[in-house]
Amino acid sequence: MTRHGFRLLLLSAFIAFNWFAATKATAQLTLPQAKETPTAADQIDDGLNVAAIDKELADLEANTGLEDAVKGRLSDSLKRAKESLTNVATNQEATKRYQAMLQEAPVRQGQLQDQIKQVTEKKFTVDENQSTTALTTRLATITNETASTAKRVADLTAEPTRRRTRLGEIPELVTKAEQEVTAVRTQLAQPVVEGTTDLEQRVQKLTLRSKIKELTTKIEALQREQAAYMATAELLPLERQLAEANAQQLRVQAEKLTAVVNARQQQAAKETTTDMKKAVHSVPEQLRELALSNIELAEKNQVLVTADERAEAEKTEVQNVFDDVQADLATSENRIEAVGLTDALGVILRKQREEALDLRAKYQPRAELTEKLNEYQVYAFQLEEDLGEINKELEELTPASIDWTATSIPWADLTIEEAEWVLLRRRKDLLDTTLQSQNKVLQSMVVIDTKRREFGKAVDTFTEFVDRHLFWTRSAPAFSISELARAPAAVKWVADPNAWNNAFAQILATISSYPLKSLVMVSAVLGLLMGRSRIRRVVNREGDAARRSDATFKSTLMALAGTIADSLCWPMVFVTFSFLLTATGTASSFVRGLGVGLGVVALYIASRELLRQICREKGLAMYHFDWGDAFRKYLRKHLRWYTLLGSVCVLVMAGFHQHPDTATRAFATRVAATCLFTLTALFHHIILKTKSPLHAEVISHNHESNLYHFRKLIWAIAIAIPVVFAALAMAGYLDTTARLGRSLQSTFLLLVVVVLTSGLISRWMTLKKRDLARQKVKEMRARRTAELQAEGTTPTAAAKEAGIVLQEEEIDFGAIDLQSRQTSFVISTILAIVGLGYIWSDVIPALQLFDEWAIEVGTGENIDRVSILDAVIALISVGVTIYITRVLPGLFDLLVLGRTTLDAGARYAISTLLRYALIIVGAVIVMNMLSVPYDRLGWLLAAVSVGLGFGLQEIVANFISGIILLLERPVRVGDVVTIDDTTGIVSRIQMRATTVTNWDRKELVIPNKDLITQKLLNWSLTNVVNRLTLNVGVAYGSDPNVVRGILFDVVTNHPEVMEDPAPLINFESFGDSSLNFAIRLYLEKLDNRIEITHQLNTAIAKAFSKASIEIPFPQRDVNFSFSDGTDIKTLMRSRVGVEARVQEPSNGQAEISQTD
Repeated sequence: MTRHGFRLLLLSAFIAFNWFAATKATAQLTLPQAKETPTAADQIDDGLNVAAIDKELADLEANTGLEDAVKGRLSDSLKRAKESLTNVATNQEATKRYQAMLQEAPVRQGQLQDQIKQVTEKKFTVDENQSTTALTTRLATITNETASTAKRVADLTAEPTRRRTRLGEIPELVTKAEQEVTAVRTQLAQPVVEGTTDLEQRVQKLTLRSKIKELTTKIEALQREQAAYMATAELLPLERQLAEANAQQLRVQAEKLTAVVNARQQQAAKETTTDMKKAVHSVPEQLRELALSNIELAEKNQVLVTADERAEAEKTEVQNVFDDVQADLATSENRIEAVGLTDALGVILRKQREEALDLRAKYQPRAELTEKLNEYQVYAFQLEEDLGEINKELEELTPASIDWTATSIPWADLTIEEAEWVLLRRRKDLLDTTLQSQNKVLQSMVVIDTKRREFGKAVDTFTEFVDRHLFWTRSAPAFSISELARAPAAVKWVADPNAWNNAFAQILATISSYPLKSLVMVSAVLGLLMGRSRIRRVVNREGDAARRSDATFKSTLMALAGTIADSLCWPMVFVTFSFLLTATGTASSFVRGLGVGLGVVALYIASRELLRQICREKGLAMYHFDWGDAFRKYLRKHLRWYTLLGSVCVLVMAGFHQHPDTATRAFATRVAATCLFTLTALFHHIILKTKSPLHAEVISHNHESNLYHFRKLIWAIAIAIPVVFAALAMAGYLDTTARLGRSLQSTFLLLVVVVLTSGLISRWMTLKKRDLARQKVKEMRARRTAELQAEGTTPTAAAKEAGIVLQEEEIDFGAIDLQSRQTSFVISTILAIVGLGYIWSDVIPALQLFDEWAIEVGTGENIDRVSILDAVIALISVGVTIYITRVLPGLFDLLVLGRTTLDAGARYAISTLLRYALIIVGAVIVMNMLSVPYDRLGWLLAAVSVGLGFGLQEIVANFISGIILLLERPVRVGDVVTIDDTTGIVSRIQMRATTVTNWDRKELVIPNKDLITQKLLNWSLTNVVNRLTLNVGVAYGSDPNVVRGILFDVVTNHPEVMEDPAPLINFESFGDSSLNFAIRLYLEKLDNRIEITHQLNTAIAKAFSKASIEIPFPQRDVNFSFSDGTDIKTLMRSRVGVEARVQEPSNGQAEISQTD
């Protein structure tokens, strides 16, 4: 080969290589076709399919040489492989679907645009040649298609959001699937475990390869899905436009068909009625009444057809507005998600919200619907009964050989029987038609009511959505100096004489239009103003009555009624003028603003005037609530200027809200709102500052009041809230400020109501405590008298004799006073919480914005969101739980258990168990809010339980034993018990230990566990009859029978000794110094047991002394002996001439006493 030929060969090879590389690169840049390019899963194992797995399962079932456990394990593996292959087919179908979307994307846009144009330009006309039945059928079909199309529109509206979420999930899913593929491939490549059978190896490989095939097809489907969504993103708006165009076209068709069908039915009913009226005179005389009843039925049917037409139109109208609200909600959500919440979007949302609320008021459910439905239902029953009777009559008559449907019937040629049959046959047809129309109207009315209710819920959803986002948008620009240029226009609008002339004319017009209402309101105002002095005299009289020792709660209620009536005078004046200015609804903007402003001023004044009248001389605060003069006069003084200046600001705010010019309205409302909130902050500072008499007043009523301890925090919050509101007004959040201000003023009214309620409860409980103290004194006097008459046999005599004070002995008036304050505080708190929830309910949706800032908790499929709002609510719940567990058990004990016959031990047990139950419920609620997984919590509780079992075993045991003691009650407060060697009276039962006071007044604290697990002698559990044993010794030489008789006489003569069982007296033993007798007697009660012992011992000593029976002291003879046998007595007698006696006194020391 020449050098030139070799160069040509190299050039050809180079060109071929470049062509191959370009072709390869082009192939790589082109998306693989689903039908031509084999997937990765197909390359793994082309023969791996569901049929192969089924064959393996069949072979496994037929194999009898395997154990059941092995066979079950292999069967489960093969079933998992089969499930994986089933998912493979699903993934491959999804891949094909997404691949088709990719291929159709370039031409789909043009197709959609052409379809939208065709649908929009399409004109629908009703074929007049079709029958009414055919048109009705077509209308039903279109109605179903409309519902399907509406669902299609809703799905396409939500599709962009779903796709955005899905596109964010796909990369993570692909990465996870790839990691799983790697893990499964690694497991598949591992060497075979020794001892594994061939069958187990084959099943394991099938399972792993099936899983790999499932994961690879899943990855491919996810990648195709991602590409398809990105390629068709611009097609979604067009598809939605096409669906909306189809829906609009179907609505137009339905409206036209409905109009034609209704017109035909109306015309047919009218023609039937006209023809029957014309022919009624030709009907035989005896059948004319039946013909007239047919005409009446035809007229009723005509009315029903008209009603049905109106109902159909109303149903369509409600459905349209419902669809519009739903569309507005979807559009607003998409806009906010796309561009965020802007001021311009806020203006649009405010307008849509107002329109939606107007529509809600227009299409709210009608109250008379139920009555109409019942009326129509009864009429339907009547028609059905008439139809049944006519059928029976027609069966008895012979049908006439004539066309009864003809317009003109030769009545003169018919017999009476034939004419009757024709009229009845026509009536049957009329009844069928009327009943059908009746049912149709009834169904339409039910549908309309349902649609109205659904529309109301849709509007609520939309307004809640708007409120959640609109709350944080400006309704006006921030304040600037240039805005002061609007001041002259605002003053001119108020000072215009023509405007005030219009207001006066409007008052006259209202009086003329509503004379009765106007007369009632004016009369009420005049009555309050003229009777004000008398009302105040009543308040003063009841105040003087409240100072007497026999005062009742009735005087407080009378003073309350007078205070309320006195405080309503000025609010009623403003309400009356507000009614006179706005009742007709035709007033100008100035008159309407003035009327609305006066109405708002009336509400503003009402709460403050009520509080001011409470603080008047001899009023509720002075003589009924026991407020100090310093604070009462201080509060009344500052309420006067705050009410006056605040009323002016409120009037300007509410009045200028009706101003037609937006800029002037914003200026005036901004200035008025800022002034009002500044005045409010100043008033709060004056009332809550450190030197205010309020704090001294709080301390005088409760030294441990939390209001005093947190006075600086309360002052700061009370000042900060109106200041923040004023800042919001200056920043342009006027609508937000108006809503917050309205809620703040309502909160002030709630505060007045809470203070009034708390005062009334405290007054009532004070009077009850006074009555209880008097009743207690009477009961103590009666009990002491009864004790004296019963000679000391009361149930508490034993404890009193031992000097032991039982837990239930006296009423603790200090505790009652504390519980009274707690009860008042709890009721006031509950009222405040409920009222605040209602007042600020319209602001709550705005807080849902914080619900969007969240973190995810959990793993896998069990992922929950915990937002900032959840955390705040959880903290509030913790505080509420702590507060409730402290206060509610005591309140429950005072109001419920205190009215039962349960003793203190049982009440304490119930209150304690209630406290623990509240703690558990509160903990569960808080953990629910924080999405704490209960599976992990179970392990935590198990670990805590083990720790408690080892570390706090004794404490927990005593705690549980205390609950058992309080519920089962083997011992009670006041029982006489013997534990070990200690006998005493149970004085206290607590959750950890029980206190027993012995006869020496020494308190023995016994763990509750010992009372449950060890032996316990309860002398008074079920029977208080007890035995008393006395031991007596007499000198040797005494006659035992005489001694026994004396003892028997002494014992039986005592009044407290029972005759049955009879006393038992025995000669027990020969003692060292005496003959020992045992006296066993029975007492009916445990009372005076010590005193009875003393009385019996004293009587025995006297009886022995009278009978010359000696009770010896312990004695012992001492004998001395010597080695020479000399006697000690002889020796001493010979030496000193005295008689020596050796004795052993009671102290145990031997001594020798000498006598001459």
